[in-house]
Amino acid sequence: MNREWTQQLKQQLREDLPGALALRRQLHQHPERAFQEYQTSQKIREYLARLGIPVLPGVIPTEVTGVIEGSRPGPTLLVREDIDALVMREETGLPFASQMEDCCHACGHDIHTASLLLMAGAIQKLRSHLAGRVLLCFQPAEEVAGGAKAMFQAGYGQGATRYDQVIGFHTEPTLDVGTVGMASGPANASTDIIHITIRSQGGHGAHPYRCADPVAAAAYLITQLQTIISRENPALEPAVLTFGSIHGGTAENIIPTQVTLGGTLRTFQESGRRSMLESIRRITQCVCTAMKAQGEVEILEGVPVLVNDPEIAARLMESADRVLGEGAARQLRASPGSDDFSCFLQGAPGVQFRVGTGNDRPESRLSLHNPALVFDEEAVYVGAAVMGQYILDTLCKE
Repeated sequence: MNREWTQQLKQQLREDLPGALALRRQLHQHPERAFQEYQTSQKIREYLARLGIPVLPGVIPTEVTGVIEGSRPGPTLLVREDIDALVMREETGLPFASQMEDCCHACGHDIHTASLLLMAGAIQKLRSHLAGRVLLCFQPAEEVAGGAKAMFQAGYGQGATRYDQVIGFHTEPTLDVGTVGMASGPANASTDIIHITIRSQGGHGAHPYRCADPVAAAAYLITQLQTIISRENPALEPAVLTFGSIHGGTAENIIPTQVTLGGTLRTFQESGRRSMLESIRRITQCVCTAMKAQGEVEILEGVPVLVNDPEIAARLMESADRVLGEGAARQLRASPGSDDFSCFLQGAPGVQFRVGTGNDRPESRLSLHNPALVFDEEAVYVGAAVMGQYILDTLCKE
C-alpha cells in the first residue's frame, strides 16, 4: 500500500474535519425520527453536491446514496451509515443539544453521518487512484429496524446500487476514542418483536372459578416461555427472550377479558431463531388452552443475524492499525444488540465495526440510548480514517 496515499487521506480529513463537525452539530440540534429524516437527507445531498459527488435516485424518500467513480473498472464497495434519531428527550446540557423535546441523537447516528461525509470528501479527491467505485449509503429508520428492509423491498442492491461488499461502523462508548473494534463472524443478534394476546370471558374478582383469568394465564405463560431459552435452545448458542410490556385490567376486583404481552427474541443462529419462534407459538397455545383461555401470537419479523465476514474483518483491522497506529484495532465479542446493517450483508459480504467514543469524562461512558450520553467528537475523524483507509487498501492499485 502506498504510504503517501495514507498521508494524503489523513491530511485531507483533518482539513475537512471542522466542516464535518459543524454539520454534525446541526444534525444533533435538529434530529428527526425514523422515515421522517427530510431535513437531514437534504443537508446530506447539499454536502455531497459541494463535494461534486452525484446522488442516485432514492428508492425510498429519505434514503441518500452518493457515488464516487474510480478512474478504472473494478468492484463496488458500499459504505453504509444510518441517519435517524431516537424518540426520547436529551439531557446532555450541550450548547448544541437537541431542540426537539422528544427526539435526540443518543445513539450516535449524527456521528455516523458526519463521518461518512468527511470520508467521502477525502476519497473524492483521491478517486483517480481507485479501480472501482464507492457507494455512500445514508440509510433512514435504523432505530425501528425498518429502513433497510424498506430499501431492499424497493429494489436497493440491484442495478446502479448493486455492490460487491459493504462496510460501516457504529459508535461504542465502552471503547476509548482513537480505537476501533470488531467481531469476526456473528457480531449482533437477530431481533423479532412478539405480540401475544390472551383472551377469556372475564368476570368478578371474587368469583374466579366462574370464569377464566387471562392475568393468571399471562403470568404462567411468561415463566413457561423462558424454558425455550433454558431447555430448548443449545447452551452454546446464546439467545435472549425478554417481555418488556404487559397490559390488562381496569380495576382490582375485575378479572379482565384480555391481556397483551410484548417482547423481543434475539438469537445468533438463523436455524435456532426459526425453531424458537415456533416454540413461542406452541407454548402459548398449550398454556392458554390449559387455563381455559385463548392465545394469539403475532410475530413482527425484524432483522437477521449480523455476521461479519472474517476475511474482511481481518483486512479492516489491518487498515485501522495502518491509519490510526499499531494496536488501535481490537477483537470484540458478539453483542445481543441488533442493527439492520445485517440486511446489507444478505446481498454481499462485509463488516460493521465499532468506533470508540469514550474519554475520561463519565458522561462519555454511559450506554447508548442514555439521554445524558456525550460522544467524543474525535470519533468523526476516526471512523472516516478507517473507512477511507480500507477503501484505499481495497480499491487502489499502484
